[in-house]
Amino acid sequence: MKVLVLVKETFDTEVKIVLENEIISEKDVKYIINPYDEFAIEEAIKIKEKLGGEVILYSVGREEASATLKTGLAMGADQANIIKSNVKNSMTVSQLLSEAINKHDNEFDLILAGWVSIDDNNAQVPGRLSQLLNIPFVNVVTKVDVTGEIVLCEREGEGCQEIVEVRIPAIIAVQRGINEPRYPTMKNIMQAKRKNVNLLELTAPIDKVKVSYQFPEQKNKGEIIDGSNPEQAAKVLVDRLKESKIL
Repeated sequence: MKVLVLVKETFDTEVKIVLENEIISEKDVKYIINPYDEFAIEEAIKIKEKLGGEVILYSVGREEASATLKTGLAMGADQANIIKSNVKNSMTVSQLLSEAINKHDNEFDLILAGWVSIDDNNAQVPGRLSQLLNIPFVNVVTKVDVTGEIVLCEREGEGCQEIVEVRIPAIIAVQRGINEPRYPTMKNIMQAKRKNVNLLELTAPIDKVKVSYQFPEQKNKGEIIDGSNPEQAAKVLVDRLKESKIL
């Protein structure tokens, strides 16, 4: 079974964000695999261990992402493809992924992805890609069971758990809790150095979305009112509310 995994490179959650001319500075930034995509990689590897086949990672972004994707290869993925592009919006990213997959791996069985990325929280790429490839899509999945050409997906519903049955090929976006991503062993880390990270050059559609960032306005600091004297505290609170024109 051939399983493709969509992987996004994101800033480490412990990185301090610095803006330069309304753009996030990448100086001294550490990159990681989007945590939700790690769940997808782990689930793909479990499917390969059960049914055989291969796991191939696909990412759109900078060429240097090969160092980040080595983590996925060390977990057990077989190879990785980077579509070199600086596009940001989900529509363009989905178009690039569709073109690359149709060109290089159009005989896949499943595509797995994290349901959302921790940086922009758009959660659009898996769904858009399913439309471009014209295949079923199941979102926010917490359990996957592959039996032949049928995939049973357990997903979060409104106050319930839903069971969705789809036929491969399909795209499944996974949620936290589906598994616990493995830590690569030293042996697997060394083996990952010999696995291929392919750089794919595609002509990206015109990215019409201009992306800029701003920090939110600094809010006034809060005031803690001494509550040892309730009557006095209530008077101070009323005065402050009047000053703020809330009362």
